[in-house]
Amino acid sequence: MSRLDSLLPLLACPRCGSRLIQHESRVVCGGCEAAYPLRNGVPVLLPETIEEAGTGEASVDDPVSRHPYSQESLRIIEEHRDEWVLDLGAGGKLQRWDNVVQIDIFRYPMTDVVGSADRLPFRDNSFGAVISQAVFEHLQYPQAAVEEIRRVLKPGGVVKIDTAFLQPEHGYPHHFYNATETGLREWFREFDLRWSGVEPHQHPRWSLSWFLGVYLDRLPADAAALLRTAPLGEVVDALQRSGTGAAQPQDVAIMDALGALPEHHLRTLAAGVSIRAVNPPKTLSSTSMPSLAGASPVVATDLDRKLAAARMDLEYLRSELTTVHERQLLANDQARYMAQYYRLIADAGEEVSLGAGRRVHALFHAKNMVRAVVPPGMWRFMRDGWRTLSGASAAQGAKTVPSQAVAAPFVSAVVQPFDVAALTATFFSLVHQTYSGWELLLLGHPDQSPAVRRAMEDFARLDSRLTIVARTDPEGDYDWRGQYRLVLQEGTTLSFNALQEIFTLAKVRPDTWAIMADYDAFLGRDDVMPPMRCLSAPVPQTDSSFAVLAPCVLLAGDALRRNGGRSIIDVNYQQVAHIPLVLFHTLQEPSSLRVAPP
Repeated sequence: MSRLDSLLPLLACPRCGSRLIQHESRVVCGGCEAAYPLRNGVPVLLPETIEEAGTGEASVDDPVSRHPYSQESLRIIEEHRDEWVLDLGAGGKLQRWDNVVQIDIFRYPMTDVVGSADRLPFRDNSFGAVISQAVFEHLQYPQAAVEEIRRVLKPGGVVKIDTAFLQPEHGYPHHFYNATETGLREWFREFDLRWSGVEPHQHPRWSLSWFLGVYLDRLPADAAALLRTAPLGEVVDALQRSGTGAAQPQDVAIMDALGALPEHHLRTLAAGVSIRAVNPPKTLSSTSMPSLAGASPVVATDLDRKLAAARMDLEYLRSELTTVHERQLLANDQARYMAQYYRLIADAGEEVSLGAGRRVHALFHAKNMVRAVVPPGMWRFMRDGWRTLSGASAAQGAKTVPSQAVAAPFVSAVVQPFDVAALTATFFSLVHQTYSGWELLLLGHPDQSPAVRRAMEDFARLDSRLTIVARTDPEGDYDWRGQYRLVLQEGTTLSFNALQEIFTLAKVRPDTWAIMADYDAFLGRDDVMPPMRCLSAPVPQTDSSFAVLAPCVLLAGDALRRNGGRSIIDVNYQQVAHIPLVLFHTLQEPSSLRVAPP
């Protein structure tokens, strides 16, 4: 009998609670007929409002795997060896017990069922015991999870819960709550509480060890070294005196070292967090929705999740509307550019007759033939003369971008173009930036067509922030002046607020060496599927490396110049920042965006 065969009698549809029946590569509800996938024999039984989180790796070096069962949990498993025991949020354990069902939101190698704690996919009274270690701090709806535990646990069954109190923030994938003993007892107030307190593995010394370890690891090297060599008593005295406003001169160095924690790590170890919000219009209330009055946490959780999903959909639609608007502006810019420099449709509009259209088309080819054989200076003289005679004014064509000389640009964007349309879109997406501190370097190449080279020259005349570099090697030693360098894959455009977002982050974190952001890409044909939002490479938790030409990644100029021309740059994870916004639009998946292994 397979593992799934033995578990199937326990399983229930997370939507309606009916029995599940296996059908080849899925399990189907016998009541509402909802179908759930099987991934390598593991049923994925998530409510419809929760997306599948994917797989997780388990190893001795994985923090999720560093939570072996406590002695008390092992005793419970042994005492209930003839009954099923539920391990709620089992994580990446490296072994399996015959009578223990491991459930998690991620699918680890030993996971038996993928599910959500606030909607457990099991039948009522299925388990003789439930254990959960270091999980409740990661639950968005802990009270609903408690009710679900009570439902699936047999009368007289045992529940053993370990959760965080004084621990730094740690997310797998999120960290919502740290609970006091009183708070934990409140969550389980409907149970017959036999004992609560602090287990040996929860002793304050481990909290102190974890806290100090994270603190020292996040500090700059010089500050961490000072604190490691300072006597503990001096550190404690300096903190106490500073807290009462009685700091002494000898306390300055210690307090400065403690205060050197980077701002982006403050939340992990903060003594408290705050919130400020605005009360929205009151459209519904408990009196107008009497059916929700007294609703169970499970029902309320499901409605809350649906509301949250609707808000996310609304935010996504707003983002898409902004993107569509930006693309429309870029398309208009492309049309104006073509009208200004090639006079294809000028101001004729849709009422151009067929004969007029043929004449314009013939004129276009004739002008291109002339332009291909005459020197650039002569061509500009002839073009300007023709416009003067025909009464055409530059104001009737594309709006010329004002010349802006930037002494020290924030970003040096680099692209090697081979397509006029792609180059045009990239150029105008920079022109529309809300932050103007950029320069664009166009790298030459022997395979570039005459049309591309002419477009490069046109844009260089339109905006002085553009420079044509007559070389063929993107990794070569060409002159760029920005604080950061951004290599763009051809056809990539930037959201109009991209540089403003990046500049704001760099101003707050001046020692950042690598800045990444999310992007969207057409992973298939654009007539088949819309652009997919993609996360940029995750911020590494150890020192890592980046390719110097990684697209959609800004690398600090000092770091690149210190790199000595090598193709890989080593970056400390503290110097990497990720902006969780779509700031880049690409025509295909960037080929070298991923962080290189350390």
